[in-house]
Amino acid sequence: MKDNMFKVESERKNYARTAVLILLKAFDDVLGPENIDKIVVEFSMGDNYFIFPNLKNGKKLDNRIIADIWTRMHDYIEQDLPITKKVMRVDEAIDSFNERGMTDIAKLLHFRRTSKVTLSCFEGYETYFYGSVLKNSGAITAFDLMPYRNGLFLMLPTEEDPEHIQQFDPVENLFESQSNAYKLSHLLQCENIADMNELICEGDTTELILTCESMFEHKLHQTAHEIVGTGRKFVFVAGPSSSGKTSTANRLAYALRINGTKPRLISADNYYLDHDLRPITEDGKPDFESIDALDLELFNEHMAALLDGETVEMPRYDFVTGKRVYRGDKLHLGPREILIVEGIHCMNERFSASIPADQKYKIYVSALSPLNIDEHNRVPTSDVRLLRRIVRDFRTRGYSAAATISRWPDVRRGEEKNIFPYQGEADATINTALIYELAVIKPHVERILFGIPRGSEEYEKARELLKFLDFVLPVATDQIPPDSIICEFIGGSCMDVG
Repeated sequence: MKDNMFKVESERKNYARTAVLILLKAFDDVLGPENIDKIVVEFSMGDNYFIFPNLKNGKKLDNRIIADIWTRMHDYIEQDLPITKKVMRVDEAIDSFNERGMTDIAKLLHFRRTSKVTLSCFEGYETYFYGSVLKNSGAITAFDLMPYRNGLFLMLPTEEDPEHIQQFDPVENLFESQSNAYKLSHLLQCENIADMNELICEGDTTELILTCESMFEHKLHQTAHEIVGTGRKFVFVAGPSSSGKTSTANRLAYALRINGTKPRLISADNYYLDHDLRPITEDGKPDFESIDALDLELFNEHMAALLDGETVEMPRYDFVTGKRVYRGDKLHLGPREILIVEGIHCMNERFSASIPADQKYKIYVSALSPLNIDEHNRVPTSDVRLLRRIVRDFRTRGYSAAATISRWPDVRRGEEKNIFPYQGEADATINTALIYELAVIKPHVERILFGIPRGSEEYEKARELLKFLDFVLPVATDQIPPDSIICEFIGGSCMDVG
């Protein structure tokens, strides 16, 4: 099953790159390359990619231009034209991209360790993709373009329905969070991996690190101030695997304390049902990802009691024995106290049904990387989280990279079912991605990934991650503050985050 998921993931990425290539060619046709500074593939939301066109000579993106681009793309797809590859020496490719004004790609290729590079070519348009494309334009079975804010979404079909485009309503708080991340990267003049590598070469990483950490701290204090202003007693922190929920919850507690409250912190994991009572997956294993793996009745009983001013003995879940235990941990919420609950299901209303809406403040945590590989290649958020998890699992649980990669498809399926559908329920979104983090993770994760033997089921995914990391220059960890989110994964955190 994991093999199939990784194969599907790879095929989906190839499909998306092909659609982007046709889109880039259509932009050139409709506007003319002389009117385009660059077209940036900024981020994805589900199966949809947000595209930001930076235009020149007074050109503005409008609905007419988008309609013309859609028509041009449709014509290319109907004609089922070939997409070819072109192998060039790296120095020749750098010169070519510089001449065409595609300086982001030229800068990236400067850090390539190989002598040659393969370009994807379509009807005279050439670009570099981190990964493969399909062989013909007719392989794109469906697409659409949706104007949005200062750009547009390239909408692609789902795996379940490859012939049609699903209705898409962008999650506003996520879009805002991602947009703010891009504004920060633009402000720091670090919008892609090549920019970051240049800063590292110039010895300017300390300023980058401290600025990123300050921005994250600022967001936490803004959120804490808002929470206190609402007068709510419960703060729920949710997000996908390796998004940094635990560190965020801990640092939010400090920010709330500065705002005159006394925060208390618990993990929803302590309400797991005993091992033998948990729901079972299709392959007969205990399902840790399902909300029904939690004792919802007991949790809601405890939360209602706390809201009524009662004292509750809190459970602890023992992951070794697979059972819930009690060790005399008593909790009572006084007038100035706020309870922070951290867990993957905290956005789901079923999880906290006993608590009135006016007493709940929900925070969605995600690692929405603002760092692109270059203007046409984005850094997949899920891959960043997987790298974080590989390092943490190896350090704290002794898991090999192969073991973590093997579990990742089940984790992703659980996120799609139990977390992502509730993103829009959040009162606030906190982005934990740090522009510099790949440079810090690289020396930790490479040696673990290289331990996966060729021929194993997990090798292809490991090879893909290593190829991606090959673009990144490393940074020493001695510059990282001990309360940084990244320390939850690489170690050295001053907080109790594992």
